[in-house]
Amino acid sequence: MAGRPPKTVPSKNLNRSNEELETREEQTPIYQKQEFKPPKDLTKEERKIWKWLSGIFRETINCRVSDADIHLMTIYCRAKVAFDEADAALKEDGRPFISYECGTDKDGNPKYQLKPNPNIKKRADNAALCIKLFDQLGLSPVARARMGLGAANAKKNDDPFRKLMNRTDS
Repeated sequence: MAGRPPKTVPSKNLNRSNEELETREEQTPIYQKQEFKPPKDLTKEERKIWKWLSGIFRETINCRVSDADIHLMTIYCRAKVAFDEADAALKEDGRPFISYECGTDKDGNPKYQLKPNPNIKKRADNAALCIKLFDQLGLSPVARARMGLGAANAKKNDDPFRKLMNRTDS
């Protein structure tokens, strides 16, 4: 193992009281109910995705999405619809390369050029964007674990750790 060993200070005092922790917990915004109104420029298919996505956010106890995230939700809806369109096109014609006629040769026979199927790239790009936005909105399992939503979604009277932090040893 290379490198310098970490220095530990045994007498490090954090000076955090239960009152300070409660104050910080109270200042964290809790969105118990939100109205997710779709933007007016969404298409019919994008509105279906919007309805599904907002339904997911309404099911959470402590919704961590604010009005600032509406744009991310809009982009997700558009990326998901584009992914679905590319996927449907690939189900009809799943060839990896498409031949295009590009003129004739000296004998008068048509010449063809092979190009990659654009729907493959469109589907891959939009899938990556959907996964990234899902992670940004806190909907992937890793994002939920990173945000600590298990503790954040616990009801105040059911949280055993809150009881532990507020106990008095007397």
